[in-house]
Amino acid sequence: MGTALAIAALLAVAALLLLPPHAHGNFVYWGNSGQTSIGRAKLNGTGVNNAFIGGLSNVHGVAVDSKHVYWTQGNAATSSIGRANLDGSGANPNFIPNSAAVNFATAFPQAAVAVTSSALYWVNTGAGTIGRANLDGTGPNGALVNPGGDPLCGIATDQNFIYWVDVGLGQSIGRAGQDGSNPTFNFVPGVSGSCGVAVDGSFLYWGATANAVGRAPVGGGAGSANNAFIPNAASPGNTTCGVAINSQFIFWGNSGATDFIGRANLNGNSPNPGLIAGPTDPCLPAAAPSNKITINSITRKKKKGTAIINAKVPGPGQAGLLNTKPPTTAGSAKVKQQALTLGAASSFKLAVKAKGSSAKKLKKKGKATVTVYATFTPAGVAGVESSKKLTIHLVKTHKKKKH
Repeated sequence: MGTALAIAALLAVAALLLLPPHAHGNFVYWGNSGQTSIGRAKLNGTGVNNAFIGGLSNVHGVAVDSKHVYWTQGNAATSSIGRANLDGSGANPNFIPNSAAVNFATAFPQAAVAVTSSALYWVNTGAGTIGRANLDGTGPNGALVNPGGDPLCGIATDQNFIYWVDVGLGQSIGRAGQDGSNPTFNFVPGVSGSCGVAVDGSFLYWGATANAVGRAPVGGGAGSANNAFIPNAASPGNTTCGVAINSQFIFWGNSGATDFIGRANLNGNSPNPGLIAGPTDPCLPAAAPSNKITINSITRKKKKGTAIINAKVPGPGQAGLLNTKPPTTAGSAKVKQQALTLGAASSFKLAVKAKGSSAKKLKKKGKATVTVYATFTPAGVAGVESSKKLTIHLVKTHKKKKH
């Protein structure tokens, strides 16, 4: 019996070790265009690893969700879409290989890729088409949308639509439903597109000519394009190659004689064209949202025997209070669990209320120590859950009996 229990315990530990890590939610990624690797750095520009995923071939665009990194690579018959785990392990350069159904273009430079909760989308640059496959790589369709044969560079998705940049005669951002329906090829006309597009709930962003980052309202329309939202985003002589956003920042490839990843606040303020040094021809980056949770204070309510956790997070998402460290759910409930939906970067409160054996101990002895986990999962397909372990001493002051 003891041996069986020991084996079961070892299997449980092994299962936990195989689960995706929670530490990979605060990074920006980039393809080293035409090179053999994908780079990664922290959102603040530190921890640069220009060969985060290596051994590849002619890399182009990058996308990321909460579990995987995706990329386009190769040219013509060698073209493919690759995938790796979020920590860089398990790289599969032929996750979606070329085929008649995929219809990768005869010229595949700077081909972009985007991801939703259910699908992958890509640009067949030379053919000027938009492709789609299921998230597991099945059901590829290389001609979901055909904007007319103009060269395309950049693709982005939101909850309902896909967007692309026409860098040929059209000079516009196009839009279609995620099933390819109702395409509008001049959704945002007058775009001086260099390469790349990104979208949030309010705006579209793109890598513009003249070393700039452009922006337009997400509703599109004539006259809405601002091709110099962030002027001088790229160094003199360099090119703005691709943009990526999260709830805090805009990132872009600053590609040329000396290569960087640039960054600015989401409103365009405080631009830093050289935030990350060390890339090699960086283009079409992807940015995960920050999952940092900050504990400002813990206040004990002695009359009630509870405590209040005062915390803040840098963007929208789901916050909560758990008894066990995610993703584990087993274990006895010591406190009441909570879940909050936050629509923006904000401060919030979590009430710590004893439950089960902790509540009995608090009632009997007037004090109890509980271990809880404050959690935060950023909104969006790339949001990775984080947690912070807290040990809280609950104290309840009993009312004195009147004589």
